[in-house]
Amino acid sequence: MHPIRLHPLHFLKYVKYFLLLCLLPVLQAVLDFAFFSAWRTLMQEFAILLACGGILAAMHRASSLSLTDGVLMIRSGVLLRRCNRTSTAQVSAVELQRNLLCRLFGASVLTIYFRAGSGLRRIKITLSARQARRLARRLVPDAAAASAFTPVGAERLFFMLLSANVIATAFFSVLSARRIFSLLGEDFRALAIDGITRLEHLLTAFVPAGASLVVTIGLLVFALSLFNSLLRTYRFTAARSGGVLLSRGGLLTHTERRVFVDAITASSLRITPAARLLRRCPVYLSAGCFRGEDLPIFTLSKKSVPQLRQLLPEFCPPDRPLCNPRRKSLPQYLWKPGSLLILVLSLGIVSLRVLPQVSFLLWILALLALGALLCSLEGFFREGFCRNENRTLSVSYCRGFTRYLVSLYTDDLSLLITRFPTAASAGRCDLRIFTPTRRTYHLRGIEFFRARELEFNL
Repeated sequence: MHPIRLHPLHFLKYVKYFLLLCLLPVLQAVLDFAFFSAWRTLMQEFAILLACGGILAAMHRASSLSLTDGVLMIRSGVLLRRCNRTSTAQVSAVELQRNLLCRLFGASVLTIYFRAGSGLRRIKITLSARQARRLARRLVPDAAAASAFTPVGAERLFFMLLSANVIATAFFSVLSARRIFSLLGEDFRALAIDGITRLEHLLTAFVPAGASLVVTIGLLVFALSLFNSLLRTYRFTAARSGGVLLSRGGLLTHTERRVFVDAITASSLRITPAARLLRRCPVYLSAGCFRGEDLPIFTLSKKSVPQLRQLLPEFCPPDRPLCNPRRKSLPQYLWKPGSLLILVLSLGIVSLRVLPQVSFLLWILALLALGALLCSLEGFFREGFCRNENRTLSVSYCRGFTRYLVSLYTDDLSLLITRFPTAASAGRCDLRIFTPTRRTYHLRGIEFFRARELEFNL
């Protein structure tokens, strides 16, 4: 492969704050329809923009990328020269992303993930779209293959619902709103607050007083999470071509992932409340330093296990009991959600006389605490591990409202066994399993002799 240069967008992170300081007054003038003032401001800041362009051009000319004899070499830097040499044999997965900005300038963001133990976790570079696609195919080669999973109709709706992450959407929505308000000023903040207030007044007729604002924010976050999931799962397909697992999809940001099957370390099934209602659960993969927790590759139901095995031949549901509930301690599982439930119920009873306006919110919190209590009770009966017939290791545990069922396909694991005096007298312990993806699985109330005899011959 002949040496190529990195795309100028790769170096945009070094001058983006200067560009924001220059273009923000221009954007504010355009929003105020003061086009003459916007043009004059742009001309006044032309020297700064020209300097930013010169910096990008110098960095672009000093960069190079080459792939020769299984060695990937990346050179960058103007004053401080850097040369990164890595072996392609350590690559576990590659990811191609093209957002709107990359499409506008004909670029793609290529992220290279490495196997566990290689020392380097990932490399993220920006190349032209054609060069990035060609490099991804050389790093993770594949042959033409028919798609094994293409959600259509109701299955596409289920896939979109199960891919939505309300908590992550709420977190990023708050961060994005704070940044947008700081950039566009108080006028945009007042406009957004006015829109939320109008929606709150509309919902007042349907929900009790004092809870309309919470319901409004909850509906907005839920709608944003569904919209984000719809954009990410647009025309999603997953297929296996030889020893490579392919997945691609997305509308505004097109994402393509190529994962070596022999580098896959774990697959995780997340049984959320939505998954229980739809009777199917999403399947997530991790391979070496790659953790694809933002988008599943499959939605598993009882009838689709053979279809999943076309993608993951080593997948095997647990075929034996995961734990022995008789040897467990029920308070170890229920004391946290139980204490929270008792606290919220006490506050709710007191608020009926002291502050009736917040009683509805407290009862909602009580329902959430009850759901967490029921999920912890399920963990009491199902949290544990077992060795399957194909020698893979199945791990099940509960956190929050979700039960996780993880299949481990690697023996590159570390175990930590902890025993308190009361647990030691009862013959049980807590087991922590450390994986190459820096993910730790904590299992409670495990029989000590089972944890001690766990071997690494997967």
